[in-house]
Amino acid sequence: MTQRLFTIKEVAMQTGLSTQLIRKWEERYRAVAPERMANGYRGYSKQDIDILRWLKKRVDAGVPIGMAVLEQQNPEGEAHAGAESQRPMWTISPDEKPAALEWQEPIEQLLDYFEKLDLNGAQRLYEQLVSIHHMEHILMEILEPALIELGERWARHEISEYQEHFGSHFIRDKLLALRNLFRPSPDSPLLVTACGPGERHELGILFIGFFALQLGYRVIYLGASPSEKGIFDCLAEMKPDAFTFSFATTPPLEAALPFLKELDRKIAEVSPHTMVFIGGRAIGEEGLLPGTQRVYRIRGNARLSVEMIKSRLTEK
Repeated sequence: MTQRLFTIKEVAMQTGLSTQLIRKWEERYRAVAPERMANGYRGYSKQDIDILRWLKKRVDAGVPIGMAVLEQQNPEGEAHAGAESQRPMWTISPDEKPAALEWQEPIEQLLDYFEKLDLNGAQRLYEQLVSIHHMEHILMEILEPALIELGERWARHEISEYQEHFGSHFIRDKLLALRNLFRPSPDSPLLVTACGPGERHELGILFIGFFALQLGYRVIYLGASPSEKGIFDCLAEMKPDAFTFSFATTPPLEAALPFLKELDRKIAEVSPHTMVFIGGRAIGEEGLLPGTQRVYRIRGNARLSVEMIKSRLTEK
């Protein structure tokens, strides 16, 4: 016997959901996949109604709809498992996704947790994302955009400084924890990373450190605004393959120009193979820093910056 199909209004009455919300869950999250009836209207099965009821219970319990859909189609929950085509957009692996990738849902959820100072919620979401995606995609498609949006909301006075700091430190802690996942060879090239002198925005250089570790480099992180003497001592004692400094704002970069030229001079004396790279939002153009022989300006996101560093180091 042909299974009866229900109209969206009937589904709304049986589930307690509005027709608008049903359409949103269907179109944005692929929660259900209704058929088209002869008259062209959506036709929902009994299974669709059961799924929507279950999702409503999860959302009412405080679970974000994106996470609820993920739970519903989890193979461990056969009673609520949907078809492959019902997966929400942001749970499909990066290689499967179309160019217009909808990462906005987890980004918005993360930002919402940051604004509420909800550490447990942010941690649960992060753990869910780690179970689904490669770490590289979490960094580049979720954490980095969330960080940028967080800063922009603070600049627009939409959130307070304490909320921006909470979110930034959450991401910082994750990046620092990732360092423990890597065991580079003792013979690998040594990259010393730090914020530039006077610069306290750490996250950009921490992203660079992650991708450098991923490529097999040994990475030493000196932190925010290290002293010039400390950097000179590190050069003399460690003789690294490269220093990489980040500058998120222009004033510290301009103030650091004499230091960078002095570092270039000292490298020629004590460690001629060492190179210096400076990156970050304050860098306006690429290429050799005027007045130096070994200080290169790099632009782009962390992954591209590390590729440029690798290219330079392999050329020398």
